[in-house]
Amino acid sequence: MTILITGIAGSLGKAFTKLLQDEHNLIGYDNNEWSVAEFQREFPKVKVLLEDFSEWKFDQDPVDLVIHCGAYKHLSLGEENPNAFIDNNIIKTRKLFAEAFKNNADILFISSDKAVEPCNLYGYTKAIGECLAKEYEGYIARCGNFLNSSGSVIPVWEKALKENKPIPITDIDMKRFVIEVDDAARQIWTGYNQGHKLIIPDCKEVNITSLMPKGAEFEIIGIRPGEKMREKLRWDCES
Repeated sequence: MTILITGIAGSLGKAFTKLLQDEHNLIGYDNNEWSVAEFQREFPKVKVLLEDFSEWKFDQDPVDLVIHCGAYKHLSLGEENPNAFIDNNIIKTRKLFAEAFKNNADILFISSDKAVEPCNLYGYTKAIGECLAKEYEGYIARCGNFLNSSGSVIPVWEKALKENKPIPITDIDMKRFVIEVDDAARQIWTGYNQGHKLIIPDCKEVNITSLMPKGAEFEIIGIRPGEKMREKLRWDCES
């Protein structure tokens, strides 16, 4: 297959690349210059374009599948920059899906548990993204948090430890669904090949403090706008 991966230089994009590069022809999109440079050093044989994912010309360069990982995802930035998140996560995503559908390319949309009963802008954009994927007969993969991904709590905590600062904790009772990114990519790919329209990898719900190094000092910084104490991977109406 020829597979277009948006956000290919991110954690999940790299995981899909490692999983699929030996058996498929991969093409990547990413708009983060530094991440693309790092990606090219790690995967020199994969073609990557430093461009906007919505600009792909399916009629000129046909692909069999689009794995849409590309998104603005930092929750607090979404609350402060709604126009940018709506433009990237909804408007450009709709254009990508419409062109893919018109040119007979499968769509695999990477969503988030934040899309279930959303209470922040990022979650709403992911919920609408799921609706768009359904509209264009695509597949949806809904995941929890990827451990050690860019922007996750673990790199932030590691930085605090290196600087001999207490680890910032929003609330000691907060829980999150977590999964290793390579495991997520494998489960998503298996689900897609089995024809599952909604793919929910096996994520583990953990108390956020259980991810902390033993004995580490921490400080409570409070829940930020748009955060929940617990997430859900399914709506109540979903089996």
